[in-house]
Amino acid sequence: MIALDYAFCLTVGQAICPQKDINDFCLALGHAFTTQFPDARCQLMIRDEQQDEWLQLADIKPKHFQLFTPMAPACNRDIDLLARLSTLKNTSANDDLSYQLIPLKIRGGSYGALILTTPFSFPADPHACEMLSLLLSGALDSHLQQQAFLLERTQHQKTEEKRIQEVSSQKGLLEQLHILHKISLRLWHSHSLDNMLHTAVYECIHALDFDRMAIFLINTHTGLMRGTYGTDIHGTVTNEQWYCTAIYEHYHAKTTLDKKQHITINEDVPLFHDSKEVGTGWNATISLWDGDEPIGWIACDNLITGTPLKSYHCELLKLLGVTMSQHLIQRHAQDQLKSLNQSLEQRVADRTAQLEEVNRRLNQISREDSLTKIPNRRMLDEKLEEEWRRAMRYQTPLTILIVDIDHFKQYNDMYGHALGDKCLAQVAEALSHVERRAGATLARFGGEEFVFLLPGITKAESKTVAERALKAVSSLQIPHGASPIAPYVTISAGGKTCIPDKPNNQQQLFIDADVALYEAKSSGKNQAFVL
Repeated sequence: MIALDYAFCLTVGQAICPQKDINDFCLALGHAFTTQFPDARCQLMIRDEQQDEWLQLADIKPKHFQLFTPMAPACNRDIDLLARLSTLKNTSANDDLSYQLIPLKIRGGSYGALILTTPFSFPADPHACEMLSLLLSGALDSHLQQQAFLLERTQHQKTEEKRIQEVSSQKGLLEQLHILHKISLRLWHSHSLDNMLHTAVYECIHALDFDRMAIFLINTHTGLMRGTYGTDIHGTVTNEQWYCTAIYEHYHAKTTLDKKQHITINEDVPLFHDSKEVGTGWNATISLWDGDEPIGWIACDNLITGTPLKSYHCELLKLLGVTMSQHLIQRHAQDQLKSLNQSLEQRVADRTAQLEEVNRRLNQISREDSLTKIPNRRMLDEKLEEEWRRAMRYQTPLTILIVDIDHFKQYNDMYGHALGDKCLAQVAEALSHVERRAGATLARFGGEEFVFLLPGITKAESKTVAERALKAVSSLQIPHGASPIAPYVTISAGGKTCIPDKPNNQQQLFIDADVALYEAKSSGKNQAFVL
């Protein structure tokens, strides 16, 4: 006879006690019930006190077994059945089916139930049912506790693994940030924008966790984007300044800039080089900004080694973008300042040269006779003082030769002052070629008088110079219709040669030369006399 009695309880106990986990427990339990009660259905239900709901753990039928992991909420039909069975004291017959409820209790509280459904009625010993409840409750609670422990341990292991990964990731990020800091220091010491961009690409691909990198600069005024330095498919740094295109033609850069994103990363996408697909991997587009104005972008990928995208890559690449932006802004400011300084230096240099030229010209004007373009009396006085000191120091001869145009007043009266000025200029030009020795100076003394300062020559040599002066002027053949001594302009010369014996006695040399000039004029003019 089929019955739920002590013998059946013993059979169930023998079946479920050796089982190691809840899956085997439910299989053994279902086998014991379906063997004892053919065509029976066993449902294990667990009460969730926190959520105040019933959960289904297992549904066991002949040739059918279903374990719910995690447990599934019970359907309304089963919940109504549990309520009805609890009211009818654990048994019920309805719809040609017989139901038996085995409550599951632990530590004085109810936490679940087993519903046995059969197509026939059978006797159930209340004491046996109570014993079965104790057997099932203890074993099931043990397995549930074990399952909870294993789940918690698994979660703990996953948490620990995640923690280890996070620590490793943080350590990797710190190492990469330290390297990025060193790269930044090298960029600060770059001597030019070109050198900085080359250094950035070279250092980053050799030290950071990606394989290829390229930097592009943007001119928002022209809408153009140009290349700087990048890497080929082998990771070699190449000069890509030849590359120039409109910003809108580059989809990734335009999208990143339009959305004002700092970084865009794509995984498992085609990778390109020179517009040709060369592989698959991840790539990143990092935008570079000066405030709200885009100034460029960086492209990088993992084409060569296939280094997987790491959790810290996003933050690392963002910091790379900020670092490059700062360096580009600083370099642009430096270049502008350098250009401004060079411009100012050039303007100062030009202005200084202009001032020097003006000063030179002023100095020249102050020492040059404006009509004849030869030294004036001021220049003569300075040279005489200098040569006097030198002649006195070395005891060498010094000569003053005064030249005067004969009857020049009458020339002006006859021909006018304009031709008189022209005559003076012609005479000065002729006299300037008479003596070329070092230190010799010809100056206009005033009016129609000129003076030769002749250092280091003897009295005889002075007479020779005077004769050459007379000849030079005579050869000009300047007509002089008012001259009683010749039909052309002539000069008279008087000179004095001495060896200075005391300072500041130049005036006496002039007086003696003037006396000599007076002798030449008194003797009929157009001649020279040297003392």
